[in-house]
Amino acid sequence: MAKLDQNLTPLFTVLKDVYAKRNVTPFHVPGHKQGNGMDEEFLEFIGRNALKIDVTIFKMVDGLHHPTSHIRKAQELAADAYGVNQSFFAVNGTSGAIQAMILSVVKSGEKILVPRNVHKSVSAGIILSGAIPIYMNPEIDNDLGIAHGVKPQTVEKMLEQHPDVKAVLIINPTYYGVATDIKKIADIVHSFDLPLIVDEAHGPHLHFHEDLPISAVDAGADICCQSTHKIIGAMTQMSLLHVNSTRVNPNRIQQILSLLHTTSPSYPLMASLDCARRQIATKGRELISKAIELANFTRSELNKIPGVYSFGEEIVGKEGVFAFDPTKLSISVKEMGITGFELERILIEDYNIQMELSDFYNVLGLITLGDSMESVTKLIDALKDISSKFFDTTDVKPIKSVRIPSVPEQVLIPREAFYSETNVISFTESENKICAEMIMAYPPGIPIITPGERISKEIIDYVYELKETKTQLQGMDDADLNTIKIIEEEDAMYIYTEKMKNKLFGVPLNLGADKSGIEFGIDVLVETYPDTFDEIEIIDVEKQRENFNTPNLKYKNTILHTCEKLAKSVDEAIVDGYRPIIIGGDHSISLGSISGVAKTNKNLGVIWIDAHADMNTDETTLTGNIHGMPLALLQGAGDPDMVDCFFKGRKINPKNVVILGARDIDVREYDVIEELGVKVFHYDDIIRKGMDKVLEEIDDYLKIEDIHISLDIDSINPNSAPGVSTPVKNGLDEDDVYKTFKFLFKNYFITSVDIVEYNPTYDKNNKTAHLVKDFTDYILNPIY
Repeated sequence: MAKLDQNLTPLFTVLKDVYAKRNVTPFHVPGHKQGNGMDEEFLEFIGRNALKIDVTIFKMVDGLHHPTSHIRKAQELAADAYGVNQSFFAVNGTSGAIQAMILSVVKSGEKILVPRNVHKSVSAGIILSGAIPIYMNPEIDNDLGIAHGVKPQTVEKMLEQHPDVKAVLIINPTYYGVATDIKKIADIVHSFDLPLIVDEAHGPHLHFHEDLPISAVDAGADICCQSTHKIIGAMTQMSLLHVNSTRVNPNRIQQILSLLHTTSPSYPLMASLDCARRQIATKGRELISKAIELANFTRSELNKIPGVYSFGEEIVGKEGVFAFDPTKLSISVKEMGITGFELERILIEDYNIQMELSDFYNVLGLITLGDSMESVTKLIDALKDISSKFFDTTDVKPIKSVRIPSVPEQVLIPREAFYSETNVISFTESENKICAEMIMAYPPGIPIITPGERISKEIIDYVYELKETKTQLQGMDDADLNTIKIIEEEDAMYIYTEKMKNKLFGVPLNLGADKSGIEFGIDVLVETYPDTFDEIEIIDVEKQRENFNTPNLKYKNTILHTCEKLAKSVDEAIVDGYRPIIIGGDHSISLGSISGVAKTNKNLGVIWIDAHADMNTDETTLTGNIHGMPLALLQGAGDPDMVDCFFKGRKINPKNVVILGARDIDVREYDVIEELGVKVFHYDDIIRKGMDKVLEEIDDYLKIEDIHISLDIDSINPNSAPGVSTPVKNGLDEDDVYKTFKFLFKNYFITSVDIVEYNPTYDKNNKTAHLVKDFTDYILNPIY
């Protein structure tokens, strides 16, 4: 029940009764100046009133990107009418709203569960976000030749198979008016603590009538968008985006809409939406009842015509059909031997009736608030005439079975495929190539293959079957599919995402710790666990001439030389689209690894998991061992030559650094930490608060997206990891490390990882080696 006065139209009223009535002399865009500079023929046809309220953003009429008055009130009225937390005017249509929804719930490299038959705006949103689509098939109706909804059981099964999915997108209802059990789907998705976003383009009227399928927000969806120009009375291009959950941040939505929307939104279009909301909120039930009555009458009359079938409530209960919107009028005349494509052409050319769409079997018409008995009677009479010309009971065409091949292997995510270089080859020679186009067949309107997927023999054979039956194929540059655009493996562009390929580097450096044994760690790992480490690239340590008159920087030249070699290799790996994973060696190698990452990432964060802080300088060190200095050097504190490793100046901002698990920090080291302002979560903090609470505090503290993880094995309790050079009593357990990894991979983009200080000479029964192997395996294939 609405709480606000839904008779109000704040935006339309200020445009009509304030701006237009004041007879303002405009020195603002648009340049037609209230129609005075408009083409005469267009002006005569369109009239002056619409042009008088065609204005730009200024205080009197409010602005869409930061609404404070009239637009804000109009959006609040929309939220009140639909019973949601917050509503936004989407001036780029529902396509733009869908893209905003996707960008609000997934980041680059994160997975989103979507139906296979999504609108192209969903594909565009996935490309823009860099997300990884996980496809689920809707239910296919062979009799009708269309796809219905996705079953709740399908959603649940896919979420169980893909526990790292970040959000679920559902189309409901379909273009043909078929609704799935969206309430049950919402409950399932929320049981996994994920947001449900709904493409409800065809459902802006559902909330206002009990005889229609339940609306997405009433069913518990977190966010949905609706095409208010499809059924209710807004002008073309206008849409509403509703947020009704704390799982989605409305401020984030506003930010994303501002990125996607034009900075010059149309005020006449927005005013039409303001008034359409008033109409549906105050008269919706009455008007929708009339539309439903007209639709049911039309369907009943059409089904009396020989060779014509318009499905209705009788399909409820089929797989993927939980409810049906009667205002959608699907008409099939396949028993006359006419395809939907042909029927659409006949209706417009011979009867001046334009349908909404056509497929192989059907045409679709919409019965809206604007229909009348006169308009539906014209359609009924036209179908009667067509039946008299085409229906022949002696020549009924057989129903063609609809099937789809299995979902192909996804080699590239859509964003990668979009930006990769393409070539054109013969379709017959395309087996095992990466497809750069979409191939879609009607029926059932589900992509056979999408860009980034591998073309299989099954797909090639299926396409030739379809061509033999003259099924319409869409989506390709070559409509006949004699040729196809493909991406060669060497031309594939891998974007920096969580699914990116990893590259292992080994740095057998022990001079930073000045302890023998660390240099053999990589050899032991390769020999013991070849499946994990056999492709590791070794950065050789080349001894340099040292100045032994500087005891506070032992082996400075060799360490710096090694770190610069490592930094160059890491930088090249990142440019090529890899995530570098660096195995030490002592912790001094992090000067090289992080410098390599920071070359192209100026706002890099670092999680330093260590029993020590490694924030001494050559002035505070007690030992002169450089493995106790890299974190300070990376922040610009210490020896200038070392600070300038790979490129001049500091590599990371202290506010982006967190030390986790420290339990042995030198007295003067605390001075450096305090001076730089680095956040430290001691081991005692973890014991006192628990790791979960500490991780939450880290998330609150860090205001960045990209993280380098540097794991020193001595952060772990020596009982579990004896193979280290500088053990410290107590420490993290294995579960603490995995919990940290899972949290970081889930909430941040992990650019790179160090695992350091494994010393096999102190190990017992390969306990530490096995930990390093298991940690590396997890980083190579993170599950969170």
